[in-house]
Amino acid sequence: MDDTLAIGRILIIDDENINAETMMDVLEDVNYHVVLAVGANQAKAIIKDQIFDLVMMDVWMPGQDGMSLLEEWTQAGFSTPIVMMSGHAEHQDVVKAIKLGAVDFLKKPLHDILPLVRRILSEQILEKSKRAISGIEFNVPLKEARNIFEVRYFNHHLQENSHNIAKVATLAGLERTTLYRKLKDLGIDKK
Repeated sequence: MDDTLAIGRILIIDDENINAETMMDVLEDVNYHVVLAVGANQAKAIIKDQIFDLVMMDVWMPGQDGMSLLEEWTQAGFSTPIVMMSGHAEHQDVVKAIKLGAVDFLKKPLHDILPLVRRILSEQILEKSKRAISGIEFNVPLKEARNIFEVRYFNHHLQENSHNIAKVATLAGLERTTLYRKLKDLGIDKK
């Protein structure tokens, strides 16, 4: 699947290939980008190089189990939402997973995971949008508030794109000359 068309990136950690591949097929059919890992060690290696919007992890896996990996990642400050899964979990497993930081616990086999994935990812988008406007003073005139936002917006995109003006102009939906003028007006160094 073309990652640029993906509506979210999901890591599935499950040693049972049939379960993982079934979930991947369902999620990729609606344009999620899915990466599979068969155990904790492979998942750790993948997480070092890639960013995900959601991790779905089996509790029982050979080697390091899902609960201990959840605890390890939570203690390390891992902020990606994690959903735990198990075909034979007891109530205390569910409680432990939630206490350790899991956002949900699913019983396998999973029949309809799309509503859950959509809910978790839409909550994430809402939280990100709340954080995106934090720090803006709402008691100032609109033009001043807009300028504060635009300075943050352009500085973010310039930094993320190695100060490539053409790329930032495309992202912002502006002509390059308009972007140059706007950056000058806002006092932003183009570098």
